[in-house]
Amino acid sequence: MTSYGKSARMTVLAILAVLGLQMAALPAVKAQQPPPDEPPQDVNDEDCSKIPGGNAPINILARLKGGMAVENLEFTYFKKKLYQLTQQDFDYLKKIIPYCGEQKTEQIGYILDRLSVLVLEAQQIRQKSIDWIKDTVEKLDKMPATKASIEDIHNLEAELKNRQLEMTRADGKYLALKLNETRDRLYQEASVEQSPGKEAQDTDLMISPFLPEVPADERRPDPS
Repeated sequence: MTSYGKSARMTVLAILAVLGLQMAALPAVKAQQPPPDEPPQDVNDEDCSKIPGGNAPINILARLKGGMAVENLEFTYFKKKLYQLTQQDFDYLKKIIPYCGEQKTEQIGYILDRLSVLVLEAQQIRQKSIDWIKDTVEKLDKMPATKASIEDIHNLEAELKNRQLEMTRADGKYLALKLNETRDRLYQEASVEQSPGKEAQDTDLMISPFLPEVPADERRPDPS
């Protein structure tokens, strides 16, 4: 082969090598491209200011192996309580977070998918407690001022303690306050139904519901 032929061959090989390097570099360049100037469909630029918008330890929660404690639903994220988030919110976050440049799509996709499972499961557990609380409040509002009602109050207080892990602290405090208010109302309204030979009981009379029945004429006010 002549020196001219060798030179031409070397030139072609050099060009191919350069092209090969350029082709190999294309994926890396594409991966490093900044977020698009235009937001994805249905994404609002103003929502970037809502990220993270709360105190929820998202990365820690996403690593939980089992279920998430219901009380964690009090944490906030995207300027909402976790018990307010819906699947639509999680889907939206998967669009907007990469666009806002907060985190890579693959990372946030995994975190939000896992978080949505934990949060929605905890919401379902809490919803059962919410339904129970609603039914209990309706029952409390209809309770007559009787010894049996006072006993029911004490039983409901015990049941509330057993259900603490299935509701948020705010839920528990709400029902505890309602139980206290109802118990006070029942004591204030307590009276013995009037009938021949019996007198109405003093409305301020405090009688323990767990003591044996005492004839009306032997009852005495609680000195305390």
